[in-house]
Amino acid sequence: MKYKPEYAENIIVGVNFNSEFNWYVTDKELWILDQVKWINDYNDNGIHCEVLEDFSERFDMPIVSEENANIFLKYIEDYKTNYGELMVLVKNKDIEETILELSPSLFVDFDKKRLYSCYPEPLRFEKYIPKGWVGKIEDFSRYIPCSKVYWIIDGVDVIKQVYNKEVENF
Repeated sequence: MKYKPEYAENIIVGVNFNSEFNWYVTDKELWILDQVKWINDYNDNGIHCEVLEDFSERFDMPIVSEENANIFLKYIEDYKTNYGELMVLVKNKDIEETILELSPSLFVDFDKKRLYSCYPEPLRFEKYIPKGWVGKIEDFSRYIPCSKVYWIIDGVDVIKQVYNKEVENF
């Protein structure tokens, strides 16, 4: 695995595009699909940050939608990971801080123009979506193809099981 999930730094994102599903482990800011809306929120709250207005870290793409997803996904091809690599991390509980590092944070469906978030931190990905899209905070596991669900091993939701133990021990 080229990039390992790191809590609140990079995230695991499920992506459906042209009826093909893939997992990606990337910096979280790449998935603020409409960065123009995000910048406007900062400006509306009296915070001006020129760094935010520089889209070069996202391939000069201020808005990522179904219209340019093919280009965006080519740019992040190196961040694509597979079910097996993620399952090994979960099985070995290969984490730095919390099992939530290995939990999928977003599901982005470019075909149906929707984004679902289970991201546990305050960044509201579902708010910064392109026009005509649906964004929700919702458990999106039912949309993931069964053959790509890496956190259920031998019928056990390992992430949920480990997380419950983390909470008990906290």
